[in-house]
Formats: sequence, C-alpha cells, structure tokens
Amino acid sequence: MDGPVTAGAWIVVASVAVGLVVAFVLRKVLPAAGVALALAACGAGIAWGGMLLRSDPPTGEVVAAVILLAGLVPAHVRIVLGPFGPRR
Repeated sequence: MDGPVTAGAWIVVASVAVGLVVAFVLRKVLPAAGVALALAACGAGIAWGGMLLRSDPPTGEVVAAVILLAGLVPAHVRIVLGPFGPRR
C-alpha cells in the first residue's frame, strides 16, 4: 500500500471495534433494543466502509450490503453469544 489509509478502511475498523465492545462488554448491561440498534449501526458501518474501499460499486450493491449487514450482525451476535439485555 503506497498511500495513507482510506476513509473506508477507518470506517470498517471503527465499526468492528465498537461492535466488539458492544457484543462482549455492553451486551448484558444495555437494554436489548439499544444493543440491537448499536450492532445494526456497526453492521451498516462495516458494509459502508467496505463499499468505500471499492472503486465504483453499483448503487444497488451498496444499499443491499448496508441493509443486509445491519440485520445480520445483530442476528449473528444474538445466535453466537446469547440474548441481549440484563438478566431478568
């Protein structure tokens, strides 16, 4: 890589970092809806940053990637790590 790190790469790294903190540290502390929304935003950020890394992605592909990852990241964390929110 010859140039500085692009904005897309920084968006992906920041989204993954926040997602990891939410999934492993805050998942049992925050309300379930807050965790789901935060993870959805992280998924959308991962997709958006990834699309910025491409030279000219089609609009439909960008929209599909953002929507799909916004739904899949919270679902993945829920399936792999367990329920969101404090225990009742």
